[in-house]
Amino acid sequence: MLSRAQFFLKPSYYLASAAAVVWVIFTGCGVGLAGWSWLALGNGLLTGMIIGLWARHYVWLKSDTSVVAMSWTVDDYCCYLKNGDQVSGTILAKSAFNPYFITLHLARPDGGKFWWPLMADSGPENTLRRLRVFGRWHKQNPIANQN
Repeated sequence: MLSRAQFFLKPSYYLASAAAVVWVIFTGCGVGLAGWSWLALGNGLLTGMIIGLWARHYVWLKSDTSVVAMSWTVDDYCCYLKNGDQVSGTILAKSAFNPYFITLHLARPDGGKFWWPLMADSGPENTLRRLRVFGRWHKQNPIANQN
């Protein structure tokens, strides 16, 4: 039986950098479409506000519903939110476990779904490696039908 593995998350510098790059790209697109006008300025401010709220929730972990810790066993996965709540469920097959970026998709028992992005600097290196190995080999989709 696999014991429960648990780790705490920390703010991600890499995810903050990716959010900044996305903001620069969207602001550049607004300038490209509208020129240097009030519309381009409004687009940049709106994009900055939306990405800032996203970063507050997923990058800096400042929101009440931000995930601050995770734990898992073979049959159950649990995310601990900053406000004290827990979101538990099973890992869906569409979760991605890459060396630098993990996207967790969970199916909750009540039928809802939950997702969370993790970068290489979001937690302890060894624990994130164990999570990648667990996620890759625990729930695999068959590549071909074997009759």
